[in-house]
Amino acid sequence: MPNNTLQGLSVVVTRPAHQAVMFQQQLLQHGGRVLAYPAIAVQACTNLHQITARLAQLPDYDAAIFISSNAVQFGLALLDTSQRAQLQQLTLGAIGSKTARSLQAAGLRPVWVPATGFTSEDFLAMPAVQHLTNRRIVIFRGEGGRELLADTLRQRGASVDYLDVYQRICPKNDISELKHHHDNQQLDIIAITSSEGLLNLLTLLGNPEWIKTVPLLVGSQRMATTARKAGFTGRMVIADNPGDEAMFAALSQWAQEFSR
Repeated sequence: MPNNTLQGLSVVVTRPAHQAVMFQQQLLQHGGRVLAYPAIAVQACTNLHQITARLAQLPDYDAAIFISSNAVQFGLALLDTSQRAQLQQLTLGAIGSKTARSLQAAGLRPVWVPATGFTSEDFLAMPAVQHLTNRRIVIFRGEGGRELLADTLRQRGASVDYLDVYQRICPKNDISELKHHHDNQQLDIIAITSSEGLLNLLTLLGNPEWIKTVPLLVGSQRMATTARKAGFTGRMVIADNPGDEAMFAALSQWAQEFSR
């Protein structure tokens, strides 16, 4: 692919800063201009007493499911050597291929991974998790995640506990640069990789009308629906998933149309 695929295109990247580096480099390598504006910050949870108590029960579980790459990063950082060995004895699950790769990079082998997709719904569609009578499962996740996964696993007979290992917060960002680029017609599209990030963006900017006319690159149909409900009226570019490759592919296709 030629390096000028995104020549001159200004892209606002709202992914958390520690996860945005590769995508931003890809944009720059293909001629794009990056406006880094993280709408979510991720940090370790502080409820260490609860975490310690849950980790002490690892040998009692049959399976551990990791919701995201953040769950892998922050979850594994909490484990000592013996707990790491205990985790390796469990059936490991990952919500999506990116999370599975994070586990594999840490030397762990996930067994429950959906062949396609990256949502709880995709995970729950797998034949391996349809009948879970008397199975004990712990879910590594961020605080305040969706309840669908645990609720459905319980309906299928499992006993499910949460281990909240990270929290998402709305960072404090200066809006002046973003507004300046918009006023000078240098803000072409905003990349959104979660519905929470989209809503945080509105909060950070004070929910102005001008932002709602800017085209959005979103990582799923659900995010697009959230954006429309929030009042966004501009062009909606929907990627197959919020991963870097899918987001870049959708952006490149749109950029070709945009330049015509």
